[in-house]
Amino acid sequence: KTKIGIMYYLWEDSGNGINVIFMGNNRKSYLDYLEKLKDKNKSLGQLTFNEKKSGRIEAAIGNYLDGNVRKINLKPKFITGTEFEKKVLSRLISIPYGKTISYKKLAVLIGHPDACRAIGSALRKNPVMLAVPCHRVIRSDGSIGKFSGGGESIKKFLLALEQSVEK
Repeated sequence: KTKIGIMYYLWEDSGNGINVIFMGNNRKSYLDYLEKLKDKNKSLGQLTFNEKKSGRIEAAIGNYLDGNVRKINLKPKFITGTEFEKKVLSRLISIPYGKTISYKKLAVLIGHPDACRAIGSALRKNPVMLAVPCHRVIRSDGSIGKFSGGGESIKKFLLALEQSVEK
């Protein structure tokens, strides 16, 4: 349980630290992602699943949502998604804490200046919210836009949290 609801996550211990494969606050998204991974597993043949909590992940989420840290220091691992989606999500990690960027600016930064709608679609599929801060992407007019990580109220909470800690 967190300030933004129950968080679901999938992770692996790579030996060099924890890789987060999924982190979100929507049970249906979590179950859908798990099914997607199981389907992909048929071709990969290397994924095994067991239910094991991670105190490190839960502490990282809690510390972030309490404003104690500015970054969730967990490495996202993108197993699903197109190369374009992975490019968008990888670029998001570099958006500084407390700052925002427009969909348009993000499209320009990744070399696809006319891909604003595709950027929005890639953000909707972000499997690792908080670690990949899609809440920092807003509309060009300054309005916050949509947020698949729990709706506008959670996006507003995350943006306000980062603004209050930043000052």
